[in-house]
Parts: sequence; C-alpha cells; structure tokens
Amino acid sequence: MVKVHGPLEETKTVLRRVHIREVVLENFMSHEYSRVKISRGINLITGPNGAGKSSILLGISVALGQSYTERGERLADLIRRGQDSARISVVLDNSPIEGERPVRSIPLDTITITRYIKRTGEYWHYVNNRFRTKAEVDQLLRSLGINPNNLLIVMHQNMIEEFAARDDSEKLRMLEDAVGLSSMRERILQAAAKLSSLMGEVNTVRKALEEAGASVEYWKAEVERLTRKRELESRRESLELEYLYSLARTTELALKRKTELLERVRSELSSLRDEGAEVSEQLTSRRAALVNLLRGGPLDVDAVMKEVDVLIELASRKGVIAYRSDELERERRELEKEIRALERELEERIRIASERGPRVETSREPSEVQEELRFVTLQLSSIGTVIQEAEEMYFMADSKFRGIQIKAEELEQNVKKALEEVEHRKRIWREKLEELIGEVSPVYDEILSSVGGAGTIRLRGLEDPSTARLELYVGFRGNPATLLDARTHSGGERVLATLGFLLAVQSRVKSPFRAVDEFDVHLDPLNRERMMTMLLETARRHGDVQYLIITPGRVPEMDGINVILVQNVSGRSIVTGRSP
Repeated sequence: MVKVHGPLEETKTVLRRVHIREVVLENFMSHEYSRVKISRGINLITGPNGAGKSSILLGISVALGQSYTERGERLADLIRRGQDSARISVVLDNSPIEGERPVRSIPLDTITITRYIKRTGEYWHYVNNRFRTKAEVDQLLRSLGINPNNLLIVMHQNMIEEFAARDDSEKLRMLEDAVGLSSMRERILQAAAKLSSLMGEVNTVRKALEEAGASVEYWKAEVERLTRKRELESRRESLELEYLYSLARTTELALKRKTELLERVRSELSSLRDEGAEVSEQLTSRRAALVNLLRGGPLDVDAVMKEVDVLIELASRKGVIAYRSDELERERRELEKEIRALERELEERIRIASERGPRVETSREPSEVQEELRFVTLQLSSIGTVIQEAEEMYFMADSKFRGIQIKAEELEQNVKKALEEVEHRKRIWREKLEELIGEVSPVYDEILSSVGGAGTIRLRGLEDPSTARLELYVGFRGNPATLLDARTHSGGERVLATLGFLLAVQSRVKSPFRAVDEFDVHLDPLNRERMMTMLLETARRHGDVQYLIITPGRVPEMDGINVILVQNVSGRSIVTGRSP
C-alpha cells in the first residue's frame, strides 16, 4: 500500500504493485533508438558481451533518477558518441488494480518518466510530458517502493563484488530500505533529532536558568542592601529626632531644676523677711526696755548688761538676716535670668525638634543617643551606594527566573518523553529486524547448502542505529562460516554468498521491480546453473514482482520468461525478444 504526497499527492492509501511496461533509449550509450518491452514477471536479457545488455538496466536506473553509475563519472558520458543529448523513458503501468490505480493523482493507464541528458551536463525530468524536479520523481518512486540506488533492488554489473565490500552498517541500511523498514530508522533518527534538539534547548535553558538565578541572587542581595539602608536611614532619622528631643528634655530638666531652686530661694527670702521683721520688732522692744532701765530708779547694772547682750544678739541676727537676704536676692535674680534663658533655649529646641517630627519620649541622655547615631552613620557608610530600583529589578529577575524554571521543567518532561519515544522506536525497530533475520537466516543457509556451503546472518550493535550492522557469515567446502570479506573469500564465494542473501530476502523486499546484472561471471558452470535456477524459481514464486535478469550465458528453457535478445550491429544495439 502507498500514499503519494507533494505535487503528485494522493488523498488515500492505494495498492503499490506496479510494473515497467517499456523502456525507450534514445542516443544512450550504444543504443541509437531502442524500445524494450518488459513483462510483468521474469524478464531475461541475454546476448554477447558488449552488445548493450547492461545499458538497458543502466538506462532504467538513470531514468528513475539513480545518482551513481559505474560506467560514467558524469551522466553526460552516457550520451551516444557524436550526439549532444540523450533521452531515456520508463513507462510504468498505472492501470487500475482492484478498481484503484497505483497513483490515483494521475488518471492515466501509464506513467512515463523521462530523463533528458545534455552533453553540457544539464539534465531534467518529465512525468507524462510535464516537467518535474528530481525530488518530485524520487518521492513518486519512493511511494511505489522503488529505489534504484539500493543494491538489493537494482544490482548492476560487478556490484555483487561491491555489495560484498560494502560496510556492514550500509548493508543493514540497504536491507531496511529494501524490506520497508527504513522508515523505522528514519523515525528513530527523527525522534533522536528531536531529543537532541530538546537536549540543546535544555542546555540553553539551563544556562539561561543559571544566569537568571545569578541575576536573582544579585538583585536579592541588592534588595537586602537597599532594605538595610532604608532601615538604617529610618533609624538614623529616628535617632536624630530622639537626639533633638533629648536636648529639649535636658533643657526641660535644667529649667525644672532652676525653677525648683528659685522657688526654694523665694521661699527662704520670704522666711528671712518675716524673721527680719520679727527681729526688728524685738530690737525696738528691747531698746525701749533699756531706755526705761536707764531712766528709771537706781541703775541695775546686771539688768542693763543683760538687755545690752540681748540687743547685741538681736542686732547680730538682723545683720546675718540682711546679709543672707542680699545673697538670696542676688541668687534669685541670677536664677530668674537663667530660667528666662532656659525658657528661650527650650522654646528654640522644641521648635527645631517639632519641625523634624512629633514628640519622641526618651529617657536617654543626648550623648547616649549621639553615640548610637554615630554607629548607625558608620553602618550606612559601609553599605555605600545602592540602586533605588533594586526591588523592581529583583521582581523582574525573579519573574524571569520562574518563567525559565517552568520552561525548564516542561523541557525536562519533554526530554523524558522524547527519550521514551526514541527507546520505544528503537525497540520496535530491533524487534522487526530480529524477526526479519530470524526468518531470512535459515533460508540463506538453505540456499548456500545447495551449493556446498553454509551461512548465517547476524545483527550487531542494535542498541544504536548508527552502529548497527548486518554481518553475513559464509563457509564452503566444510570450512566454518566466517564473516564475508574480500580478503578471506574468493570472488566466486562472494558471488554465491551475495546471491544467496539476495534470494533469501526476496520474500520481504517491497519493491515491485528488481534487477540483477551478470551475477554469474565468476561462477563455475555448475554453480551458475544452480544459482540461475534458484533465481528463476524465486522470481516465479513472486509472480506479482517484475524481475530483470541480465546474463551473457545460456538461457534456460522455462515457460513464462520474457527473453530479450540484444546484439550489436555496426556499433548500434539492436533489441529483439521472445515473449513468454
């Protein structure tokens, strides 16, 4: 089944079994103009060496877009001598099969793929007389299961040797392509590419996450510095306000003390005045009493002396009171002056402090507040310049970090899923290959045993498609089977091993068209006959597949074979044939 895409796009899956109706060679190698009818089933091209047999297969491959030719380094070298251009056309049968055409987008019974080659090196394709790019032609052929570059589908002259010499990894890729498993490898590679791309994204996102995390930490530290500076600035402002009110409080306390002292002085002055008045009254009374003693009868000296002592004591007391009163009066005046100064100072300090802020109650001395203020100022100086937009920058950096973190988590999940997808596809691919080789290897050994040999097919390195390889082991004349190698096995042995493998995989090859050119040149007559018989029997078993076999040897007498005879007459290839 096949689905065609692109310019020749098909909208539903259809049958892919098509066959080549005809090949037209114009000015191609030794063919001036040849029309080669090819039947469904077995087509055997025979004729003498140099007649142009291989040119037919080469022409088919070139028309179908083969990128490599052994006979010419350039396509222009395939143009018939003396001509400027060549044209090769392959006519495919597009007749309905079970009511549907192989390529539904082309509503015709035939699809003609034509390739023009110019001596200048230019070439181009037409499909039913409409220009198509080589990519479009390749896509059409892939949809039909035809790949002319695969040696297991089209094996040109001497390519049996080349297949044996190919890298074992390449052999496996050819087998996958021939049996329709190459899409599995492609899906693995696609999944691996997706995984690789995701891993690249993960690395990029991890780096971005690391940078974003560093940015968050940087701005977090800047926010902490900014916050600390704001706290210290707020504390400094608070301390400065406290300091101002502590100065006012100091003045208030001093004013209170002076006021209390003034009250005591005033109270003492008042007491002294009262005491002085009392002493003055006593002095007046005593003076009067002394005068009466002196004016009265006989002089009483003792009484007079007593009164004099009292007067002296009262006078002394009065002098002391007067002296003390003078001192207190001076102190009163000084205190009143100081109080007025303190009141003015307090008023000014309250004004200055109130301009900075509301009243702050404090019990600390200004020196104590000032000491803490100096410490806070030193801490502020140690912080240095801060970025005022640090908080905004931190929130932006944190938001970016969280966004990248979410993306990283999503990518990790996608990587996990992609890895599971790769492993799932690898497992299916391995199982299919192991199933295939499990089926093909006994057939391979059976084919080789018919020509006196033994063989087995092994798969290696299936853990990774890039290292996976297909190993063919073969042994003849009783020797143990060893890895097929140009240095170990003779040319005939390599031919038998390769043909045995080619025949063993025929039941699983998806291409509707297969070809092999002169496989028997290194074989002895017996083995040639055996391998030819097996090849023809294999082809007969797959009646819906078109086989093209080229041989210069004797053609076996078998029914149902389209024999195409090629001869060279005067430098021109002439094609005749016998239909089955």
